[in-house]
Amino acid sequence: MTAARTEDYWMEHSNVRVPPLLGVRDAHVWRIQLDVAHDMDFLRSVLPPEEQARADRFVSAHHTRRFIIAYGIMRQILAGYLGALAADLRFGVGDHGKPFLELPTHNVPTIEFNLSHSGSVALLAIARGRAIGVDVEEWDDRVQHLAVSERFFSPVERDALRALDADGRVIDGFFAAWSRKEAYLKATGRGITRGLHHFDVSLHPDTPAVLVADRLDVDAPSQWTMRAIAPRRGYSAAVVVESPLNTLLLFEAAVD
Repeated sequence: MTAARTEDYWMEHSNVRVPPLLGVRDAHVWRIQLDVAHDMDFLRSVLPPEEQARADRFVSAHHTRRFIIAYGIMRQILAGYLGALAADLRFGVGDHGKPFLELPTHNVPTIEFNLSHSGSVALLAIARGRAIGVDVEEWDDRVQHLAVSERFFSPVERDALRALDADGRVIDGFFAAWSRKEAYLKATGRGITRGLHHFDVSLHPDTPAVLVADRLDVDAPSQWTMRAIAPRRGYSAAVVVESPLNTLLLFEAAVD
């Protein structure tokens, strides 16, 4: 396995109840560590009964714990931006499965968010009044990367990945592409209903993350901004937000 690029710098923000200023052309991404010590009783208490029941349905206590941490801290962070109580937040689900905030909606501009988790890391992306999507993927060298790309990647992406395979960097390129494609689908809110082959993303480890083309929406590359994120060695991640994007800030979530 080749090494992922060094992880990004994450600013620690110790009190998620007082969030940093979020401008209308900015985006924030919060990293939530799922395998460090947390007050589990407190985090479980901010989840509504239906989410507690969902957590308890996991066969593994390990996965139950990670779910409670990810969703409990997500609620704390979102509540901070909204000036609300975490337990009071209510969510709806779009036509293709993307969650959105239903309550509260008073006295604040619309908060858009997206949560992704893989392995021991969760990422929460937040924007104000603009669609946003995020995806994080833990590298897995057991995946048949080229075979999977034949099924899910566009022809342009498959050619680029084969070139990386010749250089011994296929795992980096594969998960870079996968996270970027997932983040784009989440941002648009369409999910996989239109498939994965009709758009191309950059995937070379040494080039910026870009939505190169969308053959079902020719204006999409100018309407969406894509950024790669390095949450930890051995992980790939990306965030996609409606353009323009002035500033992307990365925060480490810490909840007492």
